[in-house]
Amino acid sequence: MKQTRLGLFLAAILWISGCLGCSDDNNHSGNGTDDTKTDAQTDTASDSMSDTASSTAIASSDSVSSTDTLTASDSESGAIVDTASDSEWDTIDVLDTTVTVEIDTGTGLDVQQTCALRSDIYAEEVLDAATGSQGSVSDTIILNHFGWRPTDEKIAAIRGLSAVSVELRRAADDSLVSTYTSSAAIDDEDSVQSYSTVDFSEITTQGNYYLYLPNTSERSYAFRIHPDVYGIVGAVAMKSFYYQRCNHSKELPYASDAILGAAGIGGNWVDTVCHDDDFAVTPGPDSANNGTLDLHGGWHDAGDYQKTLWGRGLPVMLFAYEINPAAWSDAQLNIPESGNCVPDILDELSWELDFYVRMQRPDGHFMSSTKGHDGSVVSPPGQSDEARAYFDGTSPSGDGWSGGGVTIAAATGNAVVSLAHAAIVFALAGADARAQIYAKSALKGWQWLAGASLSNEEEILQRKVAAAAVYRLSPETNSAAQVVSSISWDDWEGGLPWNVTPSDGTLSVAAWHMLLNSHVDSTTIDAIRAAAGEAIVDRGMQQAGIFGGMYGDASNPWEWGWGSNRQNAQYGANFLMAHHFGIRGSYTLDEVAMQGRKYAHYMMGMNAMNMVYLTNMAAYGGEHSSFQIYHAWFSYTAGGNTDGNDSYNGIPATVTDPLYPYYPDDDQVSTYGPAPGLVPGGPNMYYGGAYDIPGLDAPATSYRDWSIGCDWSAQDNACLSASWEITEPMNAYQGPFILLISFLM
Repeated sequence: MKQTRLGLFLAAILWISGCLGCSDDNNHSGNGTDDTKTDAQTDTASDSMSDTASSTAIASSDSVSSTDTLTASDSESGAIVDTASDSEWDTIDVLDTTVTVEIDTGTGLDVQQTCALRSDIYAEEVLDAATGSQGSVSDTIILNHFGWRPTDEKIAAIRGLSAVSVELRRAADDSLVSTYTSSAAIDDEDSVQSYSTVDFSEITTQGNYYLYLPNTSERSYAFRIHPDVYGIVGAVAMKSFYYQRCNHSKELPYASDAILGAAGIGGNWVDTVCHDDDFAVTPGPDSANNGTLDLHGGWHDAGDYQKTLWGRGLPVMLFAYEINPAAWSDAQLNIPESGNCVPDILDELSWELDFYVRMQRPDGHFMSSTKGHDGSVVSPPGQSDEARAYFDGTSPSGDGWSGGGVTIAAATGNAVVSLAHAAIVFALAGADARAQIYAKSALKGWQWLAGASLSNEEEILQRKVAAAAVYRLSPETNSAAQVVSSISWDDWEGGLPWNVTPSDGTLSVAAWHMLLNSHVDSTTIDAIRAAAGEAIVDRGMQQAGIFGGMYGDASNPWEWGWGSNRQNAQYGANFLMAHHFGIRGSYTLDEVAMQGRKYAHYMMGMNAMNMVYLTNMAAYGGEHSSFQIYHAWFSYTAGGNTDGNDSYNGIPATVTDPLYPYYPDDDQVSTYGPAPGLVPGGPNMYYGGAYDIPGLDAPATSYRDWSIGCDWSAQDNACLSASWEITEPMNAYQGPFILLISFLM
């Protein structure tokens, strides 16, 4: 079915663009090494990479005229008309385990497809922290709060204790399963604390358990051993983008915490359509005047309501589907589009991608942002009255505007790499009409970007990344081929040996596109594999510790700054991408995979804060998660100078966590808590506010779960709180976690 659909798509795009010599594609579903690959298979993976890697030759962009329209266009303003409308994938009532829908291929040859709906459920009882009667829950025992798959390595940490007795007990009846002695304690550079470890990987029987310290009568949070223990974590994290949708209502049954058979605990995040001005928005100060434009769609970028075309997580999330398609399915996320024979992750991504298409101007470039300021009402988004505007120029900051400094070239580079990749992925998923629109938009954007005069190093690098995606999409595009040939892989564009780490989310994207492109010559492939082995594997392994590990220490935090959770998730994602391609540096593939998984465990609780770095996960077994974040909807009502918002800020009244509040002043209890699955910024040792952060003397403990926004001090002429430096979520943080967790789902 994939090849049939891809053939229809290629025929259509050939007709549209007049492309000659475009080739079909092998399977893009991620043929490479998997989590069980051993070193003996490495040479085979390397030798066959050109066979299993693939490039979808869709169109020749050098022949696309700047006068070509991507979609129908308003005659005077040049405003993009939404031809990639919601009607392509109609929402239907899900009544059975299979459904038949009509697919618009965009070729005039509509087809019917019958597909199975996602039927797996969260079968195990959701555990709470009080499960088990032995001792009291404490943060001495640190582990992945959700648990492990049966065949995973299962390692927990014991804070401040060495060689102590540790019992594994069943949660249902407290029965003893096994007794262990923890290792000798070792120092952890990132937290400036010592930990011993206990390894109970031998336990593979499915069930619910907890760890218990008989000498101190302390126990861990309960956890599960189950093959699909991470499936619901990934689904909830991806579902969080639904709550970030701009210009879209949030309605039941979708705006709840019921998902994949988990009934939830009564969460309700209903809201009306927000920011109606985006459907007919006018230019902001100092922007080029393109008239009134329809720029609806897209996600709110972070804790505010802007939509700026900087890093928004799309490039890595498209890999999450392409490399790990089995992790994603239709009717998985409980969103309005569920039940249309298209994986829900792609439905969600299309809400963002369609916005990108609307942001494109007739000459090919993309505007930098659509956003608002000076609102007197903040929460919920549907009642926000901020004045909206678009910016066809560098996005502003200050004077009430956030998300500043993004240039037209940077916005265009970000949009092109995302749309080019989306054209490949959506075609393979059978969403041909959207794939055609994304391909043409990407190629026209590339034509502008290729001819732009750039002096900023970041813009130049982003153009190289975009070129790698375009060259994979359209190998006939000579300008893209020329740009990718200029990439210095031997030293990772000057990053090697000392200035690159596995948190790289830019050039690594280009590397993965090149490795998936069968048109790339073997010499370049070998250079990329060698450089990735050094830049990602070897450099990352230098910092390997109990909880994963990143560059920085108490004297120089380095990567433990703003958005450290993005860095941690990107480390793990890049390690597992390297493993997928058989890249091992100086280590074994098993070591590469295990190190990558450590960062996933870190995000799910195996960290110095014993914290699930996702919001409101109690309904799915993660009680000790984030309940207070800097977010315009979930944390405050107006001004950001109080905790505010009794509906969404604080632990839900139905949730019990013996260790809440995490800080004495942060004891807020709310009706629902924030929407589940958002990734907060994370520990930030560079925090510049005046509020007390108890662990600010070490990188990995520089975290506090609180939401007060500014708390302006006229005397200091500064915001005293600035919680956005630590707890604000952002699409750029969410994307790497989605890619990381997709390897475990």
